[in-house]
Amino acid sequence: MTRPPRWVVIPAVAAIALAASIITASARAPQGAAPAAAGAAETATQKATREASGKAPRGPWAYSGASGYTNYLGGGVGRSPEQPIAFPHPVHVNTLKLNCVYCHFAAFKSPDPGMPAVGTCVGCHQLVAGDRPEVKKIAQFAAKKAPIPWVRVHKVPEYVHFPHMRHVNAGVTCQSCHGQVNNMPQVFQYASLNMGWCISCHVKGYSPADGMRAAGFTPDSAALAAPRRKARYDCSSCHY
Repeated sequence: MTRPPRWVVIPAVAAIALAASIITASARAPQGAAPAAAGAAETATQKATREASGKAPRGPWAYSGASGYTNYLGGGVGRSPEQPIAFPHPVHVNTLKLNCVYCHFAAFKSPDPGMPAVGTCVGCHQLVAGDRPEVKKIAQFAAKKAPIPWVRVHKVPEYVHFPHMRHVNAGVTCQSCHGQVNNMPQVFQYASLNMGWCISCHVKGYSPADGMRAAGFTPDSAALAAPRRKARYDCSSCHY
């Protein structure tokens, strides 16, 4: 078997090195929603992205491309599909002070956080703001006894298991992974959710103080004094 000529091998090696450099730079580059145009007012989504940018720990390059399944759904980081009901998180969380688990009822007791059922929405809106267009849509789903077809934003591969209840019950704030959803008029994917991003947290440990900062709060003395909580990162932790 003859060897390929040197003039073929050298360009091929150079091309591989160039591709690796591009992938590495892409994996480490800051990501998020597009910045506001010059002179335009910054939206709540853009503000949340700007404030959260760079705070999510990035994993080692070897894992950075792994678990990029979210890209197949339409973009990964920054993905923000339009929902059948334009649910304003800032109003419900910041103004009305609803807790995340009021709607995402299974987050602390199930691997899946659960999406709000029609009955959850109707429970309030049969008495409040019933004349608003989005609330009328909810009433239509209720009348048909049909679930609201929420469009999924976050997704990990089928061979990866992320048990929400273990993370929530360990004290991990929702905003640590999802960003400040309470400031997002339309929810977008804040973190890469790739393998390196997850492993980085398991290896370095989770800080309650960092979790409070991610949620937009000033850490209290108890959070500042709490040690970082590390977790297993062997294959069976997530692939079982």
